[in-house]
Amino acid sequence: MIKINKKLFRYFDWSIFFSMIAICILGITTIMFANNALETGNFRNTIAQFIILLVALVAFVFVITIDYTTIGSYYKIIYVVTNLLIIAVLLFGREVNGAKAWLGIGPFGGQPSEFVKLSIIIGLSKILEDVDEVNKFEVLKRVAIFVLIPMGLIQLQPDLGTNMIIAVIVLGILFVAGLDMKFIYIPVTILAILIPIAWNLNIIKTYQKHRILVFLNPELDRLGAGYNASMAKLAIASGRFFPKSSFADIIQGNTQLSSGKFIPEAHTDFIFAVFAENWGFLGSIILLILYLNILYKSIKISKVAKDKFGQYLVIGIVTMIGFQIFQNIGMDIGLMPITGIPLPFMSYGGTSLLTNVIAIGLILNVSMRRKKINF
Repeated sequence: MIKINKKLFRYFDWSIFFSMIAICILGITTIMFANNALETGNFRNTIAQFIILLVALVAFVFVITIDYTTIGSYYKIIYVVTNLLIIAVLLFGREVNGAKAWLGIGPFGGQPSEFVKLSIIIGLSKILEDVDEVNKFEVLKRVAIFVLIPMGLIQLQPDLGTNMIIAVIVLGILFVAGLDMKFIYIPVTILAILIPIAWNLNIIKTYQKHRILVFLNPELDRLGAGYNASMAKLAIASGRFFPKSSFADIIQGNTQLSSGKFIPEAHTDFIFAVFAENWGFLGSIILLILYLNILYKSIKISKVAKDKFGQYLVIGIVTMIGFQIFQNIGMDIGLMPITGIPLPFMSYGGTSLLTNVIAIGLILNVSMRRKKINF
């Protein structure tokens, strides 16, 4: 039986927990809308997401019972296991939308690359815990080797979206650890030089080129590569200030979605467009407030963490969740290119939901153990 000392809950931030639960519930409801479940009677994805949420909450309770420093001591094992899972995906995984990123049997499966993000956050935070000067060549070389191995394996799938998140996570942790800005300017400059070369040598995939071109010029191919982005913006624009459907309408199945019904991957990549159309401007603002509460309170927790490992751990998770929110909503409203990055706690996907709930568990773990508890 799992037991937690009641004194630890003195520093448990319930507002973060309830914000997470509220977003998860809104996500499950929106998945139901996106799949037209109330009209077709097909609640498969809705039920699956609810079950995964229950499993994730069990994992959440398990995570907060173990001191985060104990979890950190196993970072090498976590790192090896997650890398082996990526190798297994490359050998035995199934291809979905041009990427071999899924591992599973029959209808059961997931994306191990989601777990890699947490693995890197935990491992990198542990590596930098006792480092006084992060700008030393030996430190940066160790960080590079640690990060580039899983990133290389993930790119073989290929999964550019996940690698974007990992890159931002690494930069976020290194920045807080005191990284000299020249180590950011130089890679950015090199990247700016390499992108045109990669473009001309067809290292960048054709579908990725289309996404970039359509992002720069939405009218280029509205019925082809730009269809998803166009429909997402149309769905958001059709939303009102107040929700289109009352609670009674929702219960009766009388939802008033129009554009959202025609968006491909509406329950995953473009779930915010469906949410914004049905819940309107007011609902969107409430959703953003819930997200901002999680991010703001988490940053406050990082500042009072009892050690560097806890601080870096929280910052890594905040960076991960914050970037995914910005990228997903940004691509729905035309501010960012389409990448397939899910919206945390909202988008359909068991591995993503499980990873993000565990991540919140780690943040609250750091908060609960910010001070020594006297027994």
